[in-house]
Amino acid sequence: MTALLDIAELADTSAVPLARVRAYAEAGLLPPARSDGDRLGYPPAEVNTVRLLAGADDLGLDADTLGTLATAWRAGDCADTQQRLVTAVGVRLDQVQAEIAEHNRQAVAAGPGNSGWAAQISRSASLSEDAARLQAVAAALATAPHDGPCGDTCGCTAALPAAGSTYHFPHDASDETSLACDLAADGGDMHSRIDVWQQVLARVKHRDPLPDSPDGVALRFGLDVDLAGTLGRLAAAEYRCCSFGSYTLIIDGTGLRLEIRMPTDAAGTLAAMVGLPDDISAPGGR
Repeated sequence: MTALLDIAELADTSAVPLARVRAYAEAGLLPPARSDGDRLGYPPAEVNTVRLLAGADDLGLDADTLGTLATAWRAGDCADTQQRLVTAVGVRLDQVQAEIAEHNRQAVAAGPGNSGWAAQISRSASLSEDAARLQAVAAALATAPHDGPCGDTCGCTAALPAAGSTYHFPHDASDETSLACDLAADGGDMHSRIDVWQQVLARVKHRDPLPDSPDGVALRFGLDVDLAGTLGRLAAAEYRCCSFGSYTLIIDGTGLRLEIRMPTDAAGTLAAMVGLPDDISAPGGR
């Protein structure tokens, strides 16, 4: 007879913190502990269940979904389990992308550069990291399921730890390409750039539309050599992250100007980040 694992051993063997394993047990995601005559414990097969629960939990899947997945994992049908996980990840990704769009809209409403804007943009950036992880897991789940139960080499087990650093913007299903940002560019300092943008945006004198780019904007500043250097570094960092954009720094008789051009799919993100041209209403977007 295989020895049962007490809850501390289950946590240690699965490499999942004991507090989380206790929470799963209390939520009914683990079967009731059994008795082997000497103590209460769990069968060793629950080690894999706990690992999978933790991986799915890290993706932000809700408790009901975790329960459904745990039941599927124990049922021993990898194909069914993998399809359930694909569906759950897709639903969660849609939720996260909708939240990104909403935080971007709130950033536009708050006004670029103030504390309310910074809070909304920071949350949008964090959600983009979550979305990149979900997209990486979804891609990893595209592998063919194997016969029998989920195990160490099945798609579910391999996919859940997948790390994602590239965020793909939502796009029309008929379009095979999508805009993508490398969130790990420049050491993944996306959040620190928000602080720099906040300082820069406080010095904007005017926002002009760009005649050749309906979704672009020109930020006008007074002439300042140090500010020009900051804008150049900031524009280069943004380009390394999201290379589908175009950044042009101009110094002329009118002062200092940063022209930013973006594809339509990124119009909402640009508006959230730097603001709309003066007297133009917000786009609905991403």
